Amino acid sequence: MHRGLRRLTRWGAPWLLLAGSLGPTAQAQPDAEATGDAIQVLASYHRGSPWSDELVDRIEEAAIQLGWDEGLDVDYLDARRLGLETAFDIERRRLAERRAVAPAERVLLIDDAALRFYLRHPAALDHPTRVVAIGINDPELLARAIERGVRVIVTRRVERQSLAFLRALFGEPLSLLVLGDEQGSGRYLTRHFLDSIAEEPEIRAARVLWEWRPESVLAALERLPADTRVYLVEGHTTGAQDLYPGSREWLERLAERGVRVFCHLPYQVSLGCAGGALLDTRRLGRLAVESLISPAFEALPAIQEVGAGRYALHASFHRQAPEAYRDSIEWLAVEGTIANADSRISLLIRGGGAVTAVLLAALLLMGLSRRRARRAQRRLAIDPGSGLPTRQVLENELPGLCRRHAGGWLFALVSPGLRDYRQHLGLPAAQALFREQLATLRRLLPRAGRLYLNADLGVIGFLPLHDRDQAEPLVDRMLTSLAHASDEGGIRRLAWYASLLRLPGSEADFPQCRAALDDGLFRLERQGWRQPLIRVEPLDRERATRFRQLSDALEGLIDDPGREWRLVLQPKVAAADGELRGAEVLLRWHHPVLGEISPGEFLPVAEILGLASRLDHWVMEESLTWLAAARPRLPGLGSLAINVKLATLAEAAFRRRLLERLQALALPASMIELEVTEHSDFRDLEAVERHMNDLRAHGVRLALDDFGTGNTSFQLIQRLPFTAIKMDRSLLLGADRYPRAREAYAAMVQFSRHLGLAVVAEGVEEPEQAEWLRSLGIDEVQGFLFARPLEPAVMLSRYGR
Repeated sequence: MHRGLRRLTRWGAPWLLLAGSLGPTAQAQPDAEATGDAIQVLASYHRGSPWSDELVDRIEEAAIQLGWDEGLDVDYLDARRLGLETAFDIERRRLAERRAVAPAERVLLIDDAALRFYLRHPAALDHPTRVVAIGINDPELLARAIERGVRVIVTRRVERQSLAFLRALFGEPLSLLVLGDEQGSGRYLTRHFLDSIAEEPEIRAARVLWEWRPESVLAALERLPADTRVYLVEGHTTGAQDLYPGSREWLERLAERGVRVFCHLPYQVSLGCAGGALLDTRRLGRLAVESLISPAFEALPAIQEVGAGRYALHASFHRQAPEAYRDSIEWLAVEGTIANADSRISLLIRGGGAVTAVLLAALLLMGLSRRRARRAQRRLAIDPGSGLPTRQVLENELPGLCRRHAGGWLFALVSPGLRDYRQHLGLPAAQALFREQLATLRRLLPRAGRLYLNADLGVIGFLPLHDRDQAEPLVDRMLTSLAHASDEGGIRRLAWYASLLRLPGSEADFPQCRAALDDGLFRLERQGWRQPLIRVEPLDRERATRFRQLSDALEGLIDDPGREWRLVLQPKVAAADGELRGAEVLLRWHHPVLGEISPGEFLPVAEILGLASRLDHWVMEESLTWLAAARPRLPGLGSLAINVKLATLAEAAFRRRLLERLQALALPASMIELEVTEHSDFRDLEAVERHMNDLRAHGVRLALDDFGTGNTSFQLIQRLPFTAIKMDRSLLLGADRYPRAREAYAAMVQFSRHLGLAVVAEGVEEPEQAEWLRSLGIDEVQGFLFARPLEPAVMLSRYGR
């Protein structure tokens, strides 16, 4: 990250936490370089609110581009969840106790609550000399800010631009069902939008839903004219994930019922809106930073305005696109439209020879339709987030490129850090960082080189190099430059890795080449990213790589996994008498062609493809359904353990769905134990801790799996509310062979029991092991000595009534 940017986030920086952990002698000392030149950003909502996160990313991006080396200090008030008074008290204490950073001379306020805090408590911010506010909706608050010399940037013009866009798209008169919100700033946003509609004679608000749900939207549309369009004004109804856990799915649920919702805020599109004229958040962030650092701050107008920066639209509306906007529209859901275009082409080809008498006319019509479909493909096959053509475009262009350049090279790039960034901070933030990296990559690419978007914010590229020795050094230089990008123009440093392939002449087969490139990246991942670059060769189609087969099968199976996936159960028994105590749910995959595929093989592939969370959801749903049906027959079953990634526990949707299903199935929460492997990524520990505490409050058990095999165990059990640990099988094997390992095992058991944690021993295969574990006072044991993983029916027959 650029020097100084986001030196403080909510609840302080990591070095402040470290200082606190050292005890009273480690007092934070004032930073000699802290002169108050960092921009203090105060956001109304919590970190994780899509609106706040997008603006903070844009502000940071602007500070980098404008060369503001002093960086940002970002505080999140969390005013929506905590309430104004509580949030204000916490922020005042936070500012009063801050010693390592001098008070800022420049303050940027995001949304009404942040501005209200400044107007009420200017002394807490040490009376900054320059204050800019964005996202302000309360007119009275806006007037008070201007009186106090705050420079305000407003965005109301984008509403009118979006309305004009929809009117051009659907014609006049335009009837709208408006979705609003009466909470906080939502009521001002909605009323502003209704005022904009009133100024347009050919547009009317047929109805306003202030507190809406998908069901109320559908019910309202039944009573409105058939051509009524739905418009989302207040996005926090679908963005405050912690306040309304189910709201993240509302727009998707409406789309499934054929209802497309339009909007004018970019993050609403990422939640499922069908588009509109979208606010230029980049311009908004840049104008805010420019105003704060301008030498002529005092001469700036009290109010500046930012409008739409782009037009986005779901690809299903591409035929209705108005001529005036056609060249500027960014299309959403492109892949489905391309597939439809291809299917039209195929249908015309099949039908061309049906009737000999009209052959010429049919061929003429087919040619015209083919050209229109191909033009639609070319227009729609551009990724709006990055501006790169998609991988499908490369597949179409590759034969021509090979002919013109007598072969050449393909390379695929991936950044594990960018994948983590997306997982923890969301897609808009990751896309912004991806675009930064692309600027550097384009600068390094030879003039005739091409870049295309690969899966999961990756890049696939073409190099027109004939010399066998040129490509590898060139790609190596790209990787080095990307890894040191912060030294070249202030772009954030990010490590990238590549697989490289020489094309076999003009007969290159793209699926074989792509499979080889993906397989190379997979091998780098399995090696722990120890090397930056790997050379690969095209694979024979007959022996496509195991990874390619598994990834294709997983992508096709994830929407209907029950066809091939199934659950098995491994009993957990009492160490003293072998009686059933619980069971662990394990996932199995039987492929119709590949046969049985072990979890150790397909789970890493699911992780690479970004499907691990969906897999966790499926296993949880199926496990609870089985437990509800089997519970009456298994009186000895005290708990059912389900494996979950820590990243999944950071999702409010998983916690909400788990609790909903427990209630619907009348299952005690105490019967469910979520097992987390300690090797999981736990960088977003704050969200994980919050959701785990909530699950514990509802009675759900939490176990740390594979305890003792990595270096994160003790960090996790100090902070997260686990109720049990599972001693890894490798520790028991070591205890069988080495006296010191035996002593260490016993010490870890004693340590865990001292913390009040139940202990489960895995991998018990010998009676001598079981006897020794009983002597240690182990609570439960699990292993082949007692039972292998059992099919559900076998589990019931062996242990059931």
